Amino acid sequence: MTAARSWRQFRLTMMAGDALVVVLTYALADFLRCTIYLGTDWPELLSNGQSSVRVHIKVLIFLPFVWPLLLMQLRAYALRWQTRHEIFSKTLLATLLLALFVAAAALVFERERFPRAQIAIFAALLPATTLAARGITLWILMWLSRQRLRNVLIVGTDRSAVRLRRLAQKTVFARAEIIGHLIAPWDGQHPAVDGRLIKDAGMTLESVLDGEVVDEVLISVPIESLALALPMVRTCEEMGVAVALQVDAFSRHGLPELTDLHGLPVMAFTPVRHPPELLAAKRLGDIVGSVIGIILTGPIMLACALLIRLTSRGPILFRQQRSGLNGRAFVMYKFRTMQRDAEDRRAEIAHLNESDGPVFKIRRDPRITRIGGILRRWSLDELPQLFNVLKGDMSIVGPRPPIPAEVAEYDRWQRRRLSMRPGLTCLWQVMGRHHIGFDEWMRLDLYYIDHWSLTLDALIVAKTVPTVLGGTGA
Repeated sequence: MTAARSWRQFRLTMMAGDALVVVLTYALADFLRCTIYLGTDWPELLSNGQSSVRVHIKVLIFLPFVWPLLLMQLRAYALRWQTRHEIFSKTLLATLLLALFVAAAALVFERERFPRAQIAIFAALLPATTLAARGITLWILMWLSRQRLRNVLIVGTDRSAVRLRRLAQKTVFARAEIIGHLIAPWDGQHPAVDGRLIKDAGMTLESVLDGEVVDEVLISVPIESLALALPMVRTCEEMGVAVALQVDAFSRHGLPELTDLHGLPVMAFTPVRHPPELLAAKRLGDIVGSVIGIILTGPIMLACALLIRLTSRGPILFRQQRSGLNGRAFVMYKFRTMQRDAEDRRAEIAHLNESDGPVFKIRRDPRITRIGGILRRWSLDELPQLFNVLKGDMSIVGPRPPIPAEVAEYDRWQRRRLSMRPGLTCLWQVMGRHHIGFDEWMRLDLYYIDHWSLTLDALIVAKTVPTVLGGTGA
């Protein structure tokens, strides 16, 4: 069994174990609440003669799904090595978030009859039960891993091959016994590997596989020599030996994934390497957040529309084509804050542009109306974009949507900011947008894309609120 498959099985085992543990912990918390805290029989009988199980089941049904999702969002299932303190702190944070979820669910489903002490006892027990279950699972899988070491042959003798060997030896699951390094056609004259670990220079991959027990072959190859490694992959496939290529050289930002396209194996490279279930949760949050935002700001939007109509001629809404996800064109809505002929006058004031990139920004634009200046200061002009979020053209948090003409002037590395859905707010807006140059703006967007998480979205939204209330808009 390869290390990758072993890790996938371990992660699925952890997720299934966490789902089971959270249910059992919830039941244990209810048992302790009844027998110790209340001194009654378990399950508790309510005043109407029904069992308390009916009260808990509406909340309990969500826990096996929400708990692993929270841990996944906090990267508790990440492959990289984590310290004990990091594991413990992530578990505590996830427990706090789950307790808030249980409290919210209880208010929605069983506001009057749900026992408040249940949440406290449950939250106190969950970190201990989760970490105990994780430790037991880890110990069992490590014990199983030690029962049969994998004989691994590494093709390559450069520094990347040395690093590959060391990582393979450190793998907790599917432990590797390195049988040696095979000199590759792309290797230089001065190998970085200890000479004692290098196979005889005259040996080929076929001769090693014929003469020794090899469970897996790891190939360290630079991207320019990939064609030389493909025959080795075919050899391993023909002889029934697992083979893996080091993928660092293939992509900087996306991990390759082998998928099945109607029976045809395809290696896919995605620029945004985020779990699809978390992206689905982000989209669900966008829908809920936009609906709530539209309801709460409805009276404000009506007032803004009335002020625009009474103070200047022209349409209430300003519609402009923007570039969305992967360059898809969509119409973005804003309250009109400029005079009706603002677009026709753009060439007249082009010399006032304060941006150092292909964007057009003027803080004191002479085309802005008096009401428009107020709307911009408090970012009220962007409220109609909640409808763009609801439609799916935008997200609540994400890189700001550019104009197609600006995208046409992007450098190649800057176009990657289009690989995530554009948003109402972003890092650039909450980190002093008026004082940040264009290239730094682009790097902030790429940093957001590479490090995206639901937690980062929440932090950006939290920082956006005081920015808006402070009147530091455009």
